[in-house]
Amino acid sequence: MTAQRVLILASDAKRMEGMVRVPSLKGVHFSILSDWKSGAEALRKENFSVIVARKFSKEQGTDAYVTDLLALAPKTSMILILGEKEGPSVLEALKGGVSEILFEESLADTLSPCVEKYLFSGYGLLRRMSLDELFDFCIPVITSTDMGLLATTILEKFREALGASFGILFRSGEKGGRACAMLASLGFADDIVPAGFLRRFGEALATPGSGPTVILSDTLNASASGAADFLAENRILLSVPFELAPGARVYAVLGLRGTPDAEALNSPLLNFFQRQARLALINAERSAAAQSLIYIDDLTKLYNGRYLNVVLDREMKRSERYRNFFCVLFMDIDFFKRVNDAHGHLVGSQVLVEVGAVLRACVRDSDTVVRYGGDEFVVLLVETNADEAMIVAERMRKMIESELFVKAAGLGIRLTISIGIAAFPEHATTKQALLNLADQAMYRGKESTRNVVYLAHAKNVP
Repeated sequence: MTAQRVLILASDAKRMEGMVRVPSLKGVHFSILSDWKSGAEALRKENFSVIVARKFSKEQGTDAYVTDLLALAPKTSMILILGEKEGPSVLEALKGGVSEILFEESLADTLSPCVEKYLFSGYGLLRRMSLDELFDFCIPVITSTDMGLLATTILEKFREALGASFGILFRSGEKGGRACAMLASLGFADDIVPAGFLRRFGEALATPGSGPTVILSDTLNASASGAADFLAENRILLSVPFELAPGARVYAVLGLRGTPDAEALNSPLLNFFQRQARLALINAERSAAAQSLIYIDDLTKLYNGRYLNVVLDREMKRSERYRNFFCVLFMDIDFFKRVNDAHGHLVGSQVLVEVGAVLRACVRDSDTVVRYGGDEFVVLLVETNADEAMIVAERMRKMIESELFVKAAGLGIRLTISIGIAAFPEHATTKQALLNLADQAMYRGKESTRNVVYLAHAKNVP
């Protein structure tokens, strides 16, 4: 997880360091600098979550000092340390845009709790923001229509605003039906952890309200999950809902070390950002729906050959990353020309639709069924080895053989199918080689008995 960064500008660096090296601020990165020149240089080079600053001389004007700091970091929460409670300095500082003022006489007791408040409890949201600043904060979200990029960006902006340690954006499932689907995660070293966490607690994190909901991590019985060590410091989970359509919701769940109060949760920034992110998610959904039309076969409503290239590229990358495997099944309806010759092309088209439906029923939701062209179909079976693919292919072959097609028109046509199988990486390690080997295995069946399943011969293709 990315450590939050705090800049402290004060001439007594050693004393200040002792005040913030406390257990509650464990993991926070502090840059403690004792002169203005070094501080200004740091602000030009780095982004900080919070700035803690004290004037370096009594002669230095408070309003000028604050102006100089905020000119270098206009969107950063600033805690100013003053020597006296009385006088015009307080008013000058607050008017200039300081988030909070601490005083020397109580600094030892107030500094670390104040820093903790701005890092972990959402107080960074409460600073006064202009319309331009609100718009600039939302720009990366409202200009994105790619769902993958948008989902990650939403989590990044929440982390920036709330100081979240981690985040998960997911689509809610259905009770007793479809499971929650993760769209993005942030702040995890291993993708397996958020996926397991979502499987276990997704339903509890899908809160019913329309606004952000604070959830105590203890209520999730996280210690029993075996995969949630990161929750030890993150006592709070914040669930933020986005209703995209009636009954269709996406949630951002954020891990926080402190509890945001009502003022933070109802801040203009959080409310404005939630509305903009919701609209962006709706637009991304519509864009994805329009894009999917490019990949859908008009006749069978299965995926088409264009999509096969996309899904093969995706699975190869996943397999290389997670050392998974998958199989490609290439198949062709035996003597399909006879159907067209005997009954006409309209009946032939209906046969293709019904064959596609049978094939789809034989595989999992995570698998992909493609109408490759004419009467050829390709099926991609994820996380499946060659032996398991043989079982699935045999099931397909038997289902096609036993089915009566175009029964609604009183025909009851019987068909058979020949299937070739190639496994990644056992038989081939490139997309084209994999398809070629599965195709060749299918043609071995076509040239022998038909109505058969053949496994490819392994070739050393790079």
